Amino acid sequence: MRSGLLSDLTAVGYEIFLEGDQVKLRYRKPDDPPDTARRLIAELRKYRTEVEKILKTGDTASPAHKSQPRVAVKTAWTPEVESLVEWFILQEAPSEPFHLQPHLRVVDPCKFFSSLRQDIGKGPAGARAKYGALQDDLRKLKIFLN
Repeated sequence: MRSGLLSDLTAVGYEIFLEGDQVKLRYRKPDDPPDTARRLIAELRKYRTEVEKILKTGDTASPAHKSQPRVAVKTAWTPEVESLVEWFILQEAPSEPFHLQPHLRVVDPCKFFSSLRQDIGKGPAGARAKYGALQDDLRKLKIFLN
């Protein structure tokens, strides 16, 4: 497998991940994938076993190609979450405590906003984002602040 394959697919707009033992692709841009993506996907299928190993271990250099640079496979926010993240980044923390939900009171808004920014910094693979807690907090916060 050539070293730039996974990088090329992510650059085109695909998220590459494992679901069980299956390599999955998800196109993350609003328009249709470019025609060049078909060739890249066909190449990915040809080297499916090697790609599975890379995604499982994070070792992107095969033993025969250890001198080649590592390939970063990065997951991306969904368009909806990306718009929430962009909205949140522009927000200032309220000065007074507030209820994010009827049973959830934010006592220190500055600390809460700081924590959300840290979670956003960890990206879609971060623990709270991975399971949807971050996205849920951002949605509720947007409703509260608007």
